[in-house]
Amino acid sequence: MKNAPLWRRALYASRGLRSALRNEASFRAEIMAVVLGLLFLAWLQPPLIWWALVLVLMALILAVELLNSAVEALADLVEPDFHPLIARAKDSAAAAVLVLSLTSVAVAAMLLWRHLQGAG
Repeated sequence: MKNAPLWRRALYASRGLRSALRNEASFRAEIMAVVLGLLFLAWLQPPLIWWALVLVLMALILAVELLNSAVEALADLVEPDFHPLIARAKDSAAAAVLVLSLTSVAVAAMLLWRHLQGAG
């Protein structure tokens, strides 16, 4: 609802998070990856800048997954049957999640490499 009070908009956002947790297997898998990532950071104990970088990547992945879910829901409402443009929109949104996920794997590998090299 446009121009609703902040507390009401926060309720709408929390409803979106609950819906994603309930209905989106990919979002649940990414939440598990975030938990594993936090355990990884706790184990490595890197400098604060690494924590910041990894936390921003985690938040971006979750946010883009939520946007991907929104695109898919709207696309299915607009055109429930197959349409090549709808498929392209859905595939592009999913690709955005993939790009961020691969980037986070690369960052985790660099962090582990630095740790194994003793550079911190």
